[in-house]
Amino acid sequence: MPNHSDKSRVCETKQQLEELIMDITSHDLNLQMQQLIAEYKRTGNDSYRLDAECLKAEFDSWWNDDEVLFEPTEL
Repeated sequence: MPNHSDKSRVCETKQQLEELIMDITSHDLNLQMQQLIAEYKRTGNDSYRLDAECLKAEFDSWWNDDEVLFEPTEL
């Protein structure tokens, strides 16, 4: 039986939690973008490529590289 504590990340500060959220979000978006690009290559349908570019742009807009902070847009 695997030891689940080996893979857990304990967040003790707001910044650690934000970094964990961004890691998870980044991983999920990367998978979605890979799937969209694979569909674009398979079908030639440019809308898949454009959707992947939009996901990347949205993710980039959430991350403030100057201060390394998570800044979600207001809905």
